[in-house]
Amino acid sequence: MRQLWRAAPVLSAIALAWTLAAPSASAEELTALQKVQQRGVLTVALYKDFAPFSDDGHGIDVDLAQALADKLGVKMSPLWFNAGEKVDDDLRKMVWKGTPTGYGPADLMMHVPVDRRYMAQVEQVRIFAPYHRERFVLGRQLDVLPSLDSLEPFEKLALGVEGESMGAMVMLSADGGRYRDKLRVFKSSEEAIGALKSGAVVAVLGQQGELEYGLKSDRRFAIDLPPHQLLKMQQWMLGLAVKADSVDLGKALETAMAELLADGTVTRIIRSYGLTHRQP
Repeated sequence: MRQLWRAAPVLSAIALAWTLAAPSASAEELTALQKVQQRGVLTVALYKDFAPFSDDGHGIDVDLAQALADKLGVKMSPLWFNAGEKVDDDLRKMVWKGTPTGYGPADLMMHVPVDRRYMAQVEQVRIFAPYHRERFVLGRQLDVLPSLDSLEPFEKLALGVEGESMGAMVMLSADGGRYRDKLRVFKSSEEAIGALKSGAVVAVLGQQGELEYGLKSDRRFAIDLPPHQLLKMQQWMLGLAVKADSVDLGKALETAMAELLADGTVTRIIRSYGLTHRQP
């Protein structure tokens, strides 16, 4: 009995320690959605320098992120980042792991390609809720190219493309490389569109959203699907990404995006930047 009596204070101390530790253990068991609700903030990863989607604190993705946060009843806090060489790099540092310096990850990342084959390869994240469909188009000077039925004019006329893009790769090899000499590669779509406006090139191949925003319905230019079968067929949806185990947060955001699509909010936001909303 003496031994039990002497052990009692020790047992009481252990019980007290467990009681004190219980709240933090419980906090660690909060789901992703509960953590967002407890903080009152949804952190959202947004690309830098990517007009009209996210640039200098504004853009389509910024407005959509705010609308999603409103649906959850929390504030939206942006985490701006520069695009990596691959989407894999962006997802790693902004969704499921963070950077070596401790920046990120965010609760949510905007503007992620929704592709089943790619989604099957990235087990650490969940990609879902497509909200817009993007594609390649050609912006051209109407006085030089009143119509465009083939790529043949670009054997003699300068065509601008963004470097390291699919459009650039296709044009470099199209028809045995016939257009390579007249291809002008720019660091960004913005620079390529600037060259089109100045007359340095007669056309630009790029994403429709960027060209619609950059040309802003300028009547000197036309925007068409490119006369190349592969580029004409290439389209992709843009959606959201969260960490794979953020199941309830993903479901809540999926429901919120569906509501924003159904009530016309997504279309209104995209049109406010001069773009055509293409339903996913």
